[in-house]
Amino acid sequence: MQNTIPKFVFHLSDPCSEKYRGIELNGEIIHWIDDTERFAGMFGFTHDMRVAGVSPAQFIQREYVNRREFDFTACIQAQIIEYLRVHSKKFIQQHGKQCEKWLAQLAKIRASKEEICATCKIKPFCSH
Repeated sequence: MQNTIPKFVFHLSDPCSEKYRGIELNGEIIHWIDDTERFAGMFGFTHDMRVAGVSPAQFIQREYVNRREFDFTACIQAQIIEYLRVHSKKFIQQHGKQCEKWLAQLAKIRASKEEICATCKIKPFCSH
């Protein structure tokens, strides 16, 4: 059983890329995102944002990557694991037993700065 937390990468920024809408683990696409708006919705993206011309990738970059006062990496990774648990049978078959361990490790990594967490749009997941 793997002791390290995997790093999932999702591809939403370049529709011309062969990896577009893919979730990648160790260089391999393990899942294709059917509904990018629903996927990005887990991070607080809304249909109104789409109508206003904001892409899911732009939103996630602005809210979670460019905000340097807090490292949202663990939060993003945990949210992707939760998404995969619901939407990917292949993921559950290959990694289902490891999910709880990964999520527990990620919970330890997440900062407990409640003033920062209060502004985070990943609400149903985070306990802060």
